[in-house]
Amino acid sequence: MSKPKKQMIVNTESLIIGMDIGKYHHMVVALMPDGIFKKPVKITNDLKGYRELLGLIAAWKNECTTEKVMVGMESTGHYWEIPARWLIGQGITVVQVNAAHTKRAKELEDNTPGKTDQKDARIIAGLIRYGKYFSCMLPEGVYAELRELTKIRQRLIGELTEKRNYLRRLLDTVFPEIFILFKKSDSKTLLHLLTEYPLPDDVMSAGAQKIKTTLQQKYKNLVTKRFDTLWCLARDTVGVSVGHLSYRVAIRTTVERILSLKDSLTKIEGDLAALLSRIPEAPYILSLKGLGTVSAAIIIGETGGLSRYTHAEELLKLAGLNLYEISSGTHKGKVRISKRGRPLLRQGLFLLATVMVKKGMPFHEEYSRLRNRGMETIKALTAISRKVCRLVFALARDKRFFSQEAPQRMQQKKAA
Repeated sequence: MSKPKKQMIVNTESLIIGMDIGKYHHMVVALMPDGIFKKPVKITNDLKGYRELLGLIAAWKNECTTEKVMVGMESTGHYWEIPARWLIGQGITVVQVNAAHTKRAKELEDNTPGKTDQKDARIIAGLIRYGKYFSCMLPEGVYAELRELTKIRQRLIGELTEKRNYLRRLLDTVFPEIFILFKKSDSKTLLHLLTEYPLPDDVMSAGAQKIKTTLQQKYKNLVTKRFDTLWCLARDTVGVSVGHLSYRVAIRTTVERILSLKDSLTKIEGDLAALLSRIPEAPYILSLKGLGTVSAAIIIGETGGLSRYTHAEELLKLAGLNLYEISSGTHKGKVRISKRGRPLLRQGLFLLATVMVKKGMPFHEEYSRLRNRGMETIKALTAISRKVCRLVFALARDKRFFSQEAPQRMQQKKAA
């Protein structure tokens, strides 16, 4: 929401309600149009409590004879979303207050650093009164599905990384020579091999020919040329020779989990593609060279749809890629990104930038120019991620497919 619109709301006769969100209870404080705070009320985090809040709102509206109500809250963990969605469903305007602003405003309340739920609720209401809030933009429908699926995918990737590292540790202990043949601990051939023959003793007992025959019968199209060498490596391994029962169980269960996680990720990425096909702006974003299904899903899911925004700066701020500096007097501070936004969106744009700067990709020349000027790699990639964000926004806004010539024209204008 723009500043003029915020100011217009603040200057009207509005009933402002601050909510301090908790796990089991919420603290509610009403700020009347005349600047008087009502007595704090604690409501339960259930339907009974929300209905009680509706009754309180109705009573406060009658008391100050206004129909305009704003309820503000911090985005505390995941607990805030339930009351926010419920209130929006009742036709009540819900806004968000930055938790950092609440923390900094504590001493303005009573000149102490003390913290209570009642005090936090009053501070939230006071910040809203002065326009220090953000619009509550909760994704709906397909956008909500995209956002949740991308979050699930991130958690699965984290678990996959942990299991892959654990498998590497196990193999380094019992059969370190195996990585002469297999560079990655989660390569397809290695995982299928470990499913049947997790330890060097198992490989030696079976023999190279039996391993080939067994794996080719169960898993088609596997590369089996290296299995002759594998038997020799198993015979001469320097891996530990104790605890084989426990290592066998650990390797097999870890391999099973890695395969399961990979299957789940494949299914999720299929679901993401299906959801993107239902979003009008998705084809324009996907036309950008190097931008795949997952990146598009992260951008659209985290933003709730690019059509909801009027300026690219809003997206940069949402991602925490907006710039700031701390300067005073003769001191000139460094320009940095705020990192106050949605981390998954920021991470997705940064990873996308690492793809966009490769040779033959849209921002390769721009990245090379920044690096030749002496800019550090991370800073250069961050600068490119900002440009990628602007480009993606422009494609969705203009309903235009990507053309390789567009970034080149922009760079030529800058050079001129």
